[in-house]
Amino acid sequence: MKRMIAALLICGLMSGAFSVRGLAAEEEENPTSVIIDMNDLPATQIGVGADSRGNPYNDYESLKVPAQLTRQGDYYFIVDTYHNQVLYAADMWKPLSEWRVMSRDFNMPHAIASDGEMYLVVDTDNNRVMCYEYVNGKFQNTQRFDNVGTRPHYIQYDSITQSFFVWSSMTGDMYIIKKEPLSGRMYIDEMRHINELDGFYVRSFSIDGDEIIFPSGNNSYMIIADKTTFAVKERYAVTPEISGMACVRKIGGYWYMSVSTDETLKHDDAKLIRTSDLSLLSLGLYEDITASFKSMELPYYIEAIGGSYYVTNHGGRHSIYKFDIADDMIMNVVTVQ
Repeated sequence: MKRMIAALLICGLMSGAFSVRGLAAEEEENPTSVIIDMNDLPATQIGVGADSRGNPYNDYESLKVPAQLTRQGDYYFIVDTYHNQVLYAADMWKPLSEWRVMSRDFNMPHAIASDGEMYLVVDTDNNRVMCYEYVNGKFQNTQRFDNVGTRPHYIQYDSITQSFFVWSSMTGDMYIIKKEPLSGRMYIDEMRHINELDGFYVRSFSIDGDEIIFPSGNNSYMIIADKTTFAVKERYAVTPEISGMACVRKIGGYWYMSVSTDETLKHDDAKLIRTSDLSLLSLGLYEDITASFKSMELPYYIEAIGGSYYVTNHGGRHSIYKFDIADDMIMNVVTVQ
């Protein structure tokens, strides 16, 4: 940790890009995390292109390892990871040939989020965040952030703080991206670092009120942290076979978790599980609900849209499932794609 802080200080002094705020006091009072002020580090401006043609239609017959289905603004989006593309449509029940391609300028994208005007995509294997706006009848890439951690994996917009939270899956860093109200220019406000997640593969997070929940990665435990300070409030150990979680969501009286891999990053025991008590996971006590989703092989991100829930699937006959929860009962499971 001290080596990391020293490196950040050296880089910050050389570039003038950021500074560590109250480091000594921060570490003394909150030894689990550190907050680095990025001094409004601006995005690279790209501008609006002259091409007046709309975004093209998708020409792939099926999805290839989609990570996410979500609704942002007026559109549904599918992050089609292994096709290196993001698709969008006003009606999610349209056949794939009628979805448009937002962009294919990605290397393994995993998630998208929007404040209703700006749409940010985590371009995972390029370590970038790409910013899009709907201009002249199509989505255009107008801004870009390079060198955003290592394999940024998930993004969520927090309307309370008017911030995009971008998670670097391998370094324990959360980048807080904001927008200048008048100009629309994007900038990185802070980087919030959880010391003990540095070097572990943690695939996502979930904002829940004033807390952030991190699923287990190859660190083999889940974390609940304060949203503002990133101080670790609770830790929950998990058994090796469910340690490689992709996502965790609190729905009703249960925590729902998609398990992508075990502790060795093998997919053999991938499943969708839930529990009403996270402390039971260390005992291997949980409900395996995979069978409720016919042909599901490897569940990934779970998203809420309009009172229903959607989970992507890697492998099997279907790529995306829709389901409802009523009185903690799983109901109305159907396939979207």
